[in-house]
Amino acid sequence: MWTGAGSSTSFRDLRPVFVWIYGGRNSAMWASQPVYDGANLAAKGAVVVTYNHRVGAFGNLAHPALSSEGGHGGSGNWGVRDTVAALKWIRRNIAAFGGDPERVTLAGWSHGSSFVNILMISKLARGLFHRAVLSAGVQYTKDPALGHVAGGYAELATAEANGTAFATYMGASALSDLRALPADEIVTKVYAQDAPAAGTSFGNVLDGYVLPKSYTAAMKSRTEYDIPVLTGNNKDENGASPTLTMTVAAYEAYAATTFGDRAADFLSLYPATTDTEAAAQYNNYARDEERVSTFLWGTQFKVTAGNRSPVYAYWWTHVPPGHDTTNPIEPADGVGAYHGAEKYYFFGDLYGTDRPWTSADYAIADRTSSYVANFVATGNPNGHGLPTWPELRTSRPVSMELGDHFAPLPAADTDAKYAFLKGYLESQVTEY
Repeated sequence: MWTGAGSSTSFRDLRPVFVWIYGGRNSAMWASQPVYDGANLAAKGAVVVTYNHRVGAFGNLAHPALSSEGGHGGSGNWGVRDTVAALKWIRRNIAAFGGDPERVTLAGWSHGSSFVNILMISKLARGLFHRAVLSAGVQYTKDPALGHVAGGYAELATAEANGTAFATYMGASALSDLRALPADEIVTKVYAQDAPAAGTSFGNVLDGYVLPKSYTAAMKSRTEYDIPVLTGNNKDENGASPTLTMTVAAYEAYAATTFGDRAADFLSLYPATTDTEAAAQYNNYARDEERVSTFLWGTQFKVTAGNRSPVYAYWWTHVPPGHDTTNPIEPADGVGAYHGAEKYYFFGDLYGTDRPWTSADYAIADRTSSYVANFVATGNPNGHGLPTWPELRTSRPVSMELGDHFAPLPAADTDAKYAFLKGYLESQVTEY
């Protein structure tokens, strides 16, 4: 926990609260990593709180026996329930640290972002937070990407089948056997190179309790939490990469498989006659689709769910220099503005890591963390001296570029590409 100098417990002087959820659903992640140092945001007026939650098998194991004993017919989502416990603690105690329990922003990255998304639907944390930041955030609820990214979920029966396979793999015939297993043994076997896919896949669960309904159903039933949202994605994630290689044949095969009888339309919008062009055009398409998907989620939030609170969408483009050896899951050099690259700049805590930061990085971090601090304080990232970040308007498909530039940019490179990708996503049958 970080709080600014001179923080007061006087009601009129209480500061807004920023609660951060790390990502890494099956990874070695923890709240005290240097990248999540909250001193800079505290200096900009927030009380910053990070906390640990369960991940992997400990955080998402569903099992029929667990569902039976829980009293609500489901299981899994233990990490989300850890988050609810943290928010309840904050509600009771944060004023003692100068924080305002009526101005709590729940923020997360990747799998942590999905916790925020779930708690915007769940009743378990309603009223415990008042703004939401979703980094590597949300997708349109019919986006096929939700079938494999951290923000998706498994149906309860599927998750329970994975849990049953997990118990078999661990040699456990009852819950008491599972509970008797040493944590180290679980970690070793789940992450073993020869571990079976069945029984070692853990993610969010549509359990009917923590996540009571699908993302689409929440929008349509207008039960999505009506609070200000700041969300976005990065230039080089979800398929896009500066190191991508692809042949023309593979690119055309992808178009045929993905778009069917509209493959020719896709290839006319993103044409490629060489392997180099194929890789570049796939990147262009993946980046456009990501922005369009986020924008369409925003239109669902505003139109389908009928919410009045603002949405601010971003597109992160800056590449962090070098490599961060303080964080075990950060990728090596050369992967561009990768999944999670914006974390450093959102916190503005470049001093806590060992990358070869430049003066440009410090300037970007100062500006970006100022947007975050403003949003935490008011629900609006804009403030004195900052380029204007426009609120999402359903009639104007744009995002705010953050990083290399700070300015609005279209959701897709052209109106024709936007129309094509919007039509493709809206035509999908599966609703998450």
